[in-house]
Amino acid sequence: MLIKLASWYGDHKPGDEIDVDDVLLKALCKDGRVAAVVEAPTEEPPAPQQEAPAQPVPVVEQTQEPAAETGRKRR
Repeated sequence: MLIKLASWYGDHKPGDEIDVDDVLLKALCKDGRVAAVVEAPTEEPPAPQQEAPAQPVPVVEQTQEPAAETGRKRR
């Protein structure tokens, strides 16, 4: 991964672009030495997921029943 330095790091001056691994990137970010990530890590695109064909949802008819009384009654 390619980063641009915000401050000195070893022999590299601020503004230099250096190639680092994930562990070093985290350490440099923690120290505030990374100005920008120039080249982000290339991530493999996620595999396309096959969608299941839409199936009709069965309609369930509900009968109107009086609601059961629960809890306290008001006076």
